Amino acid sequence: MKTHIKARLAPCMSVAAALMLAGCGPSTLEFRNAEIVQGKFYRQGADKPFSGKIDNVPSHTILIRKEFDVVSSLPINVLNKAAPGIQHSTLGQVCEVRVDKGVLEGATTCTTGAGKFKAYEMTFDQGVLTGEFKFYFPGTNKPKAVIRTDHGVLDGRSVVYGPESGREVYNMTFKQGKLARTEEIFDDQTGKLVRRTPVEDGAITGEIVEYTKHGAQLSYRAHVQLGLKHGVEEKFVEESGILEYRQDWVMGKLDGEVVRSKRDPKTERTVNEQYVAARYENGKLVYEADAREGYLPDQEQIAEDARQERIRACVKERRDKLAQEGRGILDDSAIGQLTAKCYHAVIAAASNTSATTPSSGTEPTPAKLQGCVDTRIVAFRVQRGADEVITADQLGEWEAECRSGKRPG
Repeated sequence: MKTHIKARLAPCMSVAAALMLAGCGPSTLEFRNAEIVQGKFYRQGADKPFSGKIDNVPSHTILIRKEFDVVSSLPINVLNKAAPGIQHSTLGQVCEVRVDKGVLEGATTCTTGAGKFKAYEMTFDQGVLTGEFKFYFPGTNKPKAVIRTDHGVLDGRSVVYGPESGREVYNMTFKQGKLARTEEIFDDQTGKLVRRTPVEDGAITGEIVEYTKHGAQLSYRAHVQLGLKHGVEEKFVEESGILEYRQDWVMGKLDGEVVRSKRDPKTERTVNEQYVAARYENGKLVYEADAREGYLPDQEQIAEDARQERIRACVKERRDKLAQEGRGILDDSAIGQLTAKCYHAVIAAASNTSATTPSSGTEPTPAKLQGCVDTRIVAFRVQRGADEVITADQLGEWEAECRSGKRPG
């Protein structure tokens, strides 16, 4: 009889055990049924933090912690040098996370395209990034970077891959957030060096160099000693290779002349002509050039200044002659006419045209016509002042007078 009872109870006990195990196993929660309170995940309406797996968690809800900024900036900065212009992120990332008592714990995977493409893979220890953090290029499942951390701090060998070649464009070893050996970044297409940061005994020491896209030409260099700039620092314009600035450092302090290249005032482009922009002594500024020295001379302004000087000389010469003849006292109108005649004479001389107004019946050349109108404008300004408005009708009237050969009154 006992044997019969045991035989009948055995399957019932196994079913009960299976149900108990299922009830004790890890539970799964959809993010839409979860809430985050003070940084911890809860099932909606629950009093205790959730433990188990949560699906479809928007990536921004777990990647807002400060250690992610440190980790994510490394591949972005590297690829800006190794492969300029690539896409660094994509939208619509959702993650499958595991939490223990509301805190991220264990492996986390973020994907896009309804789970078709990987975006990130990472591991948390009590809510802190630790171990390998893997990045993927958007929509490819191709690895972008493997960054190794120790509880939120860069630690170990980290690698960044080129989007085109797939080869390592950067590898570096960190020790508790500090560079442990010389850092080098290579161009994804050409394989040429684009940046080198020398490291000795955990400190940047030596010459930092940077090159333009594809490693074509030097764009920056600086000497560093134990993490402090010490020696010459130079930066060059990427497009032209012209020196942008050169300055000297002594253990982190500027010392000596700061040399810069001038700019074209019209295009704002740097030209290959240098000037001393400033001077330092032991980190203190002792001389600073006028801002105008940073530009090439404006040739049009130089020509205008020379023209005005010739006009003033002409007016003085003619007034002196009139004074010798006993006619030196002139009213405003006479002075205006005299100035206008000198202006017209200077303009005509510069353009190899006659200083006289065209005779009646003869169509003036454009240069002569403009010179004639300019004469009237100058006379008007002298008599009425620089702020007096000249109307379009007035200009039209003067042009008609000049075409007809009428002389200014």
